[in-house]
Amino acid sequence: MVVKNQQGQTVVEYILLLAVAMSLIVTFYRSATFQRFFGTQGELGRLYKLDSEWGYRHASMTGRATELNEPKASAEQHASYYNEAKGKSHFFGASDPYQ
Repeated sequence: MVVKNQQGQTVVEYILLLAVAMSLIVTFYRSATFQRFFGTQGELGRLYKLDSEWGYRHASMTGRATELNEPKASAEQHASYYNEAKGKSHFFGASDPYQ
């Protein structure tokens, strides 16, 4: 069989290939496994939300996993207030009392 219009056949083949690829993508996107991780209530979104909230509240992204539900005893233990390495607060004031 001799095909007179090779370019037309190529276009049809690419359209069919695109249709198959799109159906596979839609099938994967709607799967329960994908929705469990990336859906509106997915695991990755939930973990990212927890990380962001922790980092904003405590001004630190370290120690989040162990301190997630432990209350802070005082401000001196709060990472955004007290620098344990320097042994002093992150805040500053006048070196001499005001007159």
